[in-house]
Amino acid sequence: MSSPPPDPAAAFKQQAAIAAAALVRDGMAVGLGTGSTAKFVVAELGRRVREEGLRIRAIPTSVVTEKQAREEGIALTTFGEQPELDIAIDGADEIEPRTLNLIKGLGGALLWEKIVAAAARQFVVVADASKYVDHLGARCPLPVEVIPFGWENTARKLGELGARVTPRRLRDGSFFLTDEKNLILDCVFGPMTQPEDTAKAITDIVGVVEHGLFLHMATQTITAGPEGIKILTPEAGPAATATAQTAAMSTPPHAPQPAARGIAPRLIVIMGVCGSGKSTVAEGLHNELGWPWQDADVLHSPQNRAKMAAGVPLVDQDRQDWLNQCHAWLEHCAAQGNGGILACSALKRAYRDKLRRNGLNPLFIYLHADVQVLNTRLEARGGHFMPASLLPSQLETLEPPAPDEDAWSFSTLYQPAETIAQILSKLRDPASRPQD
Repeated sequence: MSSPPPDPAAAFKQQAAIAAAALVRDGMAVGLGTGSTAKFVVAELGRRVREEGLRIRAIPTSVVTEKQAREEGIALTTFGEQPELDIAIDGADEIEPRTLNLIKGLGGALLWEKIVAAAARQFVVVADASKYVDHLGARCPLPVEVIPFGWENTARKLGELGARVTPRRLRDGSFFLTDEKNLILDCVFGPMTQPEDTAKAITDIVGVVEHGLFLHMATQTITAGPEGIKILTPEAGPAATATAQTAAMSTPPHAPQPAARGIAPRLIVIMGVCGSGKSTVAEGLHNELGWPWQDADVLHSPQNRAKMAAGVPLVDQDRQDWLNQCHAWLEHCAAQGNGGILACSALKRAYRDKLRRNGLNPLFIYLHADVQVLNTRLEARGGHFMPASLLPSQLETLEPPAPDEDAWSFSTLYQPAETIAQILSKLRDPASRPQD
């Protein structure tokens, strides 16, 4: 029996999967997708569980994924125990870049995949770059899951919508059955200019369980191809990728808390060496201010992450594409006018100047602590690719902000909540001095 031919896009799928898996943090509840790309995500999360001590609970979208997750040592949970997920990561068969609308289901798991995606605060889609299309339906059929009873009538109704309908079968001619023992009808509609109308018409047909149109659900896509990794959000669209090979990849804005009253939206970069608490403070400010925030660590290329994970410090050349992506994110936030908080080491003035270019003027907030405190935090930190052994190289590279830079300095010897409160107070009254 001959083995299947190698997947020529496998390397790109793996790159995108590793970038997406880096979004998962300790303690998260995670939805695990199904398919050739999602398989790489599960493998990378399994590696992090074993090698980095990452602690997560996961809900798989298929029996196949459940089996892989158990083999990888990933703890599983249920919706009875965990009704809401922090993040779901899954593949796609087609992606419309402007809207991030998707077609999914060629792997036959669309029902469970949609249930999991709908329960997640972030739905991240990973794929190789070939999955982008101008209009959904341009390259692949739309899978529709139907109950077996009366499927012929259901297929006829789908055909009346203009589709060419074919029941999915196995090689022996028997019907393909989903994990819920339903049938899949593959419907060729051609390019869809109004997928919302198509989705509603399909849903209205008696006998349809679910369809593979995932509309307005994805919060971001991560794709990889010959040009590198590309990251999009629905708001950013393809225009942002003309400037850099990525667009905004962040937690979206939400309603600010009362503590944010009187603080006008602006761009902020939380900077400092590893272990200074950048991400914790940035996320805390996001929770109070409602502005989107981005952890710059996840914008590093797989090559950079692999290099750091091996204990090899990055050099200036390694950081150039990364800084360009960070700048693109800040530019996107500036265009949206909702403020933006970037957690980025920004160790050198030259790096900060790259973030300032094209007229941007972010406020840099420098977090610092003594070496002993930093080492203690790094030794206790799990689920991150950067080892504590890289701290000396970061301290050697560090150039604290000069007096002529728009920057504030805060000691992080305090609890993060205290640091966040100090920053909020300073943002509300810039004339006040931060406690340092």
